[in-house]
Amino acid sequence: MGEDSDEVQRKVAKSLLGINIAKRKPLPLTFQEMRDSDLIVVVANDIPKIIFNYPLPSIRKKLIIWKIKDEQNRNEANIRKIVLTIKRKIDDLTKKLQNKNDN
Repeated sequence: MGEDSDEVQRKVAKSLLGINIAKRKPLPLTFQEMRDSDLIVVVANDIPKIIFNYPLPSIRKKLIIWKIKDEQNRNEANIRKIVLTIKRKIDDLTKKLQNKNDN
């Protein structure tokens, strides 16, 4: 499970995206939630794939892993780059899913 955001991450998210992540706490993902989900997107480079290595292929088919490194040193420039990378990936995924639904 991920760590809470720090004040630099909150500041960058607010300035770049206009969102407040101060009250958002990371929560564990349960097996039932994985089974019930349509899509699972992991945004981290340090999550072992074995976590999702369940005997149910239906879970593995829903899994997308974006290997994005966390910023550990509160470096605002790096955090900005990470936030923009995640935003771009979300935008690309949204377009891809919309195109899939349109067809």
